[in-house]
Amino acid sequence: MPNFAAVMPEVGRIELQDVGEPRVGPRDALVRIEAVGVCGSDTAYFTVGSIGDYVVDGPIVLGHECSGEVVAVGAEVTRVSVGDRVAIEPGKPCRDCSECMAGRYHLCLALEFFATPPFDGSLVQRMAIDERQLFPIPDSMSFE
Repeated sequence: MPNFAAVMPEVGRIELQDVGEPRVGPRDALVRIEAVGVCGSDTAYFTVGSIGDYVVDGPIVLGHECSGEVVAVGAEVTRVSVGDRVAIEPGKPCRDCSECMAGRYHLCLALEFFATPPFDGSLVQRMAIDERQLFPIPDSMSFE
């Protein structure tokens, strides 16, 4: 089954590409993305190709404000289940450095943040995401 993403192959151009099915690790959930916000960082990467030291130097998938539904889980996942509707934290810290250990994961020097070069974002049909980045939302809340 194809897994289409809105790929920016170069500044100022977006095209749909099949990026393949994501590999789901033991602590990952496969999430079908239902909503993605487009914010200032996305528009900056699209129009000028950089934000400060972060420079787009190859194809990238934009989008980091997202939500979706869990469609599969890895063998060690305990926090979410298939069918859960989730809000997604776009930053994945190392969880081992001094900043992470002090609860300041947003300062982690190894932080992998969606749609920040070189990491792809969430304008894609399905993503494998560490379960610790997923937060269940009630049925009464829209994905938007």
